Amino acid sequence: MNDLNPRLQISVDDTCVVLVGEIDAHTAPDLAEHLEPLPGIDGDVTVDLEGVDFIDSSGLRLIVEAHQRAEGSSRRLVVRKPSAAVVRLFEISGLAGHLVVSDD
Repeated sequence: MNDLNPRLQISVDDTCVVLVGEIDAHTAPDLAEHLEPLPGIDGDVTVDLEGVDFIDSSGLRLIVEAHQRAEGSSRRLVVRKPSAAVVRLFEISGLAGHLVVSDD
């Protein structure tokens, strides 16, 4: 867990990043440290957003950048179980059709 910023808890396991809390300009630098470089060496990278109750444009930027890095290395970024707040931002931003989203 990320003890430095209790507003966002970050757990990393091989190729999965689990997030709980808020992703905003204040917490984004902590998340960036866990997504740059992407976890694992090959295969899918999963970002579990089920526990994220708020995300702003800085969080969205990190997701998009991670998606682009994954594609650049012949991998996929899979967004798992996005909360309603995250789904709404993906829809508003026009990214809903470009990101791989899984409900599993």
